[in-house]
Amino acid sequence: MDGWDWSDVRVFLAVAETGSLAEAARALRLSQATAGRRLKALEAGIGGQLFERLPNRLVLTALGLALLEPARSMQVGAASLDRQARARALDQRQVVRITATTSVAAFVTDHLAEILDACPPGTELGVIATRARLSLANREAELALRMERLPSEGDLAARRIGRFAFALYAARAYCALTGWTGDAGGLVRMEFVGLPPSPKPESQAAWLDAVAGGRIRARVSEAHLRHAAARSGLGATLLPCVLADADPGLVRLAPPPPELVEDVWLMVHRDLRTLPAVRAAAAALQALFRRKAARLDGSAGASGGADPAEAEEQQERAGT
Repeated sequence: MDGWDWSDVRVFLAVAETGSLAEAARALRLSQATAGRRLKALEAGIGGQLFERLPNRLVLTALGLALLEPARSMQVGAASLDRQARARALDQRQVVRITATTSVAAFVTDHLAEILDACPPGTELGVIATRARLSLANREAELALRMERLPSEGDLAARRIGRFAFALYAARAYCALTGWTGDAGGLVRMEFVGLPPSPKPESQAAWLDAVAGGRIRARVSEAHLRHAAARSGLGATLLPCVLADADPGLVRLAPPPPELVEDVWLMVHRDLRTLPAVRAAAAALQALFRRKAARLDGSAGASGGADPAEAEEQQERAGT
């Protein structure tokens, strides 16, 4: 074979990972027929069978196993080439996409103006709110704000920039309706807006289910939608402190449970972190999370007072 067609190799790697031609085609956004043709073309070019076709799965043959690591090296090289090429274009276009969970993305969006002000003129910021782990190595985003376990693969730089807390909240009118007077025992008279069920015992959904004790009226996935449900008086629910503490129509029912406080990590691929717009946006995010730390970790409370860092900064600007 004179050379490997990278499009065919991508199909080979996807099938090796999933064990299914249909799953590989779905992951690569190809039709199953196209994926099948590419795999056959690769096998014809190599002169051997790469997979054993079992009833419900494709399994690598000895030849396929022997070629798997060289193909992965080719994938790494292709990804690096793509990043370097796009980085040069990005340096001209000044586009920075930030991916985060919905709650963190909402917080970042509230402060996009100040992040933009810190970036070079002409910078275009994008915010992608998703629970999916978009790949920085494959240039699906330039910056990632991630919680939970960090990925070990890829040449990524990571820095913990803050903590994100959650607590129980309900509308003031609902608190009055149920006779809640600030005691923890008053929660037994409340109903709850839960999260979609999760099999993980340490999840927010499992924690809230345990507190609710079966008194779940509805289940809502996204924090801003639970916020709306709580404001409407549907029941108590779990919300980010930075969102709910700023709403005078809500009451915090209990301190943020320590087991639900999550670290927030800022991640960037090392190939991109020297680009002016990426570097500036990353620095602005770090400064933002540092300044809003007391709001994010819930220690500022629901009184509506300014963060100490914010007050100091306002005094400096006023010259006092």
